[in-house]
Amino acid sequence: MKKMILGIILLSFSLALAAEHISLPIGQQTRSYELSLPDRSMTKKAVEEAFGDPSKIKDPVGEPPITAWEYKDFVVYFEQNWVLHAVVRHPNNNSTSE
Repeated sequence: MKKMILGIILLSFSLALAAEHISLPIGQQTRSYELSLPDRSMTKKAVEEAFGDPSKIKDPVGEPPITAWEYKDFVVYFEQNWVLHAVVRHPNNNSTSE
């Protein structure tokens, strides 16, 4: 019984040591160039002045209402008048039509 428990313990350690960890910097997951994004807490007016008109504005969803402004390379999420997040689009998903 003790040999079996010891064998299970040794097997679990050997499996853990065989695991491979791959690390890929966030910038390399999407694009190889620098992309300027709106900062958190910018107003809609400030985003529009800095980045122009969005290609699409999605209707508000939820409570509090969250609105998405779609640009070619990124999407900006607003809660009321303030930026919550700006998310880079995947290079293969730059279409704004859905």
